Amino acid sequence: MNECKLAIVIPFYKIDFFEDTLRSLSEQSDQNFNVYIGSDASPDNPEKLIEQYNINKNFYYKRFEENLGSQGKLSKQWERCIDLSKNEDWIMILADDDYISTNLVDSFYKNLETAGKEKAMLLRFKMRRVSENNEVLTDLVQPYLHAAKDYVWEDEAKKRFISISENIFTRKIYNEKKFRKYPLAWRVPMMMYMDFTDNGNVLGINEAHVCIRKSSQQLTRRQDVNQYKTQAMEMFYFDIINEYGNTFKNYQNLKFLKVYTFYKTNKTTFHKPLFKLYKKYGGTKEMLKFLLKKLIPKT
Repeated sequence: MNECKLAIVIPFYKIDFFEDTLRSLSEQSDQNFNVYIGSDASPDNPEKLIEQYNINKNFYYKRFEENLGSQGKLSKQWERCIDLSKNEDWIMILADDDYISTNLVDSFYKNLETAGKEKAMLLRFKMRRVSENNEVLTDLVQPYLHAAKDYVWEDEAKKRFISISENIFTRKIYNEKKFRKYPLAWRVPMMMYMDFTDNGNVLGINEAHVCIRKSSQQLTRRQDVNQYKTQAMEMFYFDIINEYGNTFKNYQNLKFLKVYTFYKTNKTTFHKPLFKLYKKYGGTKEMLKFLLKKLIPKT
């Protein structure tokens, strides 16, 4: 067997759809990968399922006693699960309710030469949105090479969708950048595109796909974690304007700025006053609209 270059990392909490995840891994046509499963102090025990599907003895499991998800620290849960892995050159984080086509690992290895040629540090596979019953909702084909900034904007404009599971990235870039510590890992994959590509291109691969499940049981859909979403939105839009504002066009920055203003809770402060940013990205008209909203109290 050739050198193993791929670590598939699964931050585990929900067992409801986990068998689909494990089955898709056990059925890979190329078994040259390792799976690292880290339980976020889940009330469910997946060990019997893992044993059932660990046919090739490449699944490794650890239970963590501290639950980070309920504290909104999902990025830290992802990172401690990655810490379970060895020194594989590439990393994939697969959610415990998502699954992959049987040829994904094979496709990954076949595209490594192309990734090297294009100097791609982030690979994005075709996305298949599925229901709780595995009904196909939509297929999202990826462009061959697509700018990270365009992916971010298209997600913002609801023309595309970015999650964590459809991506494979280099360990090298992960070690350099890590994940943003936005609460609930909300918007972390979007900022990962900017950080992990050095504001460059993402390589799209369409001969294999990742099934992203749409489920009412997902943590991010729970109402009791909305406070984390609000905090994350403020942090993300602050960072995207502050660190990557020169990358985006004025109308895009204006949209980011308006969303940031909506979620702002005075925890983050720009070097320039907000009204000056409104003038910079939207002109005098947008600046005046912003000032009027500040002056007129909400009723």
